[in-house]
Amino acid sequence: MGVASPSHHIWNRAIMDGLARQGHNLTILSADIEKNQPPNVHYVHLEEIYPTLYNGPDSIDLLEMANENLFKSVISFYRDFVVHECAGTLKSKGLQLLMNYPDSFQFDLVLHDFTCGPCLLGLLHKFQYPPLVSVTAFNNPPYSTEVIGGHKFYSYVPFYSLSYGTDMSFFQRVHNTLLHLTDMFYRNYISNPRIDAMMREYFRYDDLPYAPELHQRSKLMLVNAHYSIDFPESSPPNLIPVGGLQIRDPAPLPADLEQYVNAGRKGAVLFSLGTNVRSDQLDSTRQRMIIDALRQLPDYNFLWKFETDLTIPLPKNVIVRPWMPQNDLLAHPKMKAFITHAGLLSTHEATWYGVPIVGIPFIADQHRNLERCVRSGVARRVSFQTMTTEQLRDAIIDVLEDPKYRTNMAAQSALFRDQPEKPLARAIWWIEWVLRHPDATQLHSPVLKLGFLKTYLLDVALFLGAIPVILLLLLLKRCMKKPQQVSDSKKRK
Repeated sequence: MGVASPSHHIWNRAIMDGLARQGHNLTILSADIEKNQPPNVHYVHLEEIYPTLYNGPDSIDLLEMANENLFKSVISFYRDFVVHECAGTLKSKGLQLLMNYPDSFQFDLVLHDFTCGPCLLGLLHKFQYPPLVSVTAFNNPPYSTEVIGGHKFYSYVPFYSLSYGTDMSFFQRVHNTLLHLTDMFYRNYISNPRIDAMMREYFRYDDLPYAPELHQRSKLMLVNAHYSIDFPESSPPNLIPVGGLQIRDPAPLPADLEQYVNAGRKGAVLFSLGTNVRSDQLDSTRQRMIIDALRQLPDYNFLWKFETDLTIPLPKNVIVRPWMPQNDLLAHPKMKAFITHAGLLSTHEATWYGVPIVGIPFIADQHRNLERCVRSGVARRVSFQTMTTEQLRDAIIDVLEDPKYRTNMAAQSALFRDQPEKPLARAIWWIEWVLRHPDATQLHSPVLKLGFLKTYLLDVALFLGAIPVILLLLLLKRCMKKPQQVSDSKKRK
């Protein structure tokens, strides 16, 4: 689990905890670690990933990335985030610890967060290819088809950073197609070769396959998606949607938070921008703008996840904490709205508990997640780049006071909850299915073997298209010969 994102860790950790409760022994190589684990869980820290990404000479700024145009942000993701994350992975002592294991050490299965590429999969080769299950908290990303096959239809699947629906206009489909192609081209012809070269320098195996080919050994893929929230897509049978698996039964709130939530005359509102773009990274102008908007809504108490000390004076109806029990707060009956960055985990949790949304998206899939919610009538959008106090205040008032948002969210929540088993139970069952049937191939998509030309019948289309062309050419050739024959006959006479 080498993705440097606390939200990915929260999602992956739910799987790890579920497997541990089933009695499996886990060795977890991760950018984030947990302490005080049971005897069958052993975390190994990839300690250099976060410092390389955020503190080193090539450190990245997610707020700066949020202001980039969409094409540049695609390139920045691979060029900056993926490459530097791999660099941090390969210089971590934690990875070397596993490399010091004997090659004959037997792992029965490998789970891999494939969101940011195959950098860690040299370990798959080292340990003689135990069955591989790929997982991602990043919805169903555009490159999932390159891992397990299947299809991505640009005609109705919006790129993750676009605020489009499935009913795109012609020029929106052009825009969407160009973004998808930019992503595919840069990943396959620039990013993947670079990652492959970095891996070969570290994993010194003469017979190491090309990095993306290691990805394609996946038996199964678990994605953080569910039809009630996400846009519909076709998928092969070994792509298993387990959206919302991190959602757990709510625990009682700490006494002070319980009292504060109940003290709001009309209820309470949770405000959190997630774990990657943090509230304390906002400039002071925007922080004051937000506080001024919340001050104008005295009937509601606001709980703001703010990661450091806030020096701006707060009104009585706002408290800040570096951490909030988000799952438990959203489950509280007096929680009336959720101001969020529209990250996928937050969107799923708000939907599960029926809490309408005011969305302030910044990067990546947050735009598409929010667009789906806006189209479903459960959310209002506020643009981070152009936000004013009045816009934020009015959006919050609309979501709080117009009953349609809560009614629509209740209906969407009912769809999300109406499943034969909880998402985590489904994920664990399928992982154990791979353990029971490590050599099964019946669920695999044939797309990876067929290749692009055969998959999309381009060879058949060329053949069928060539037939009338050939017939037309033969006909033209025959027609052009007749006048010549007449002329020769006249010459002989």
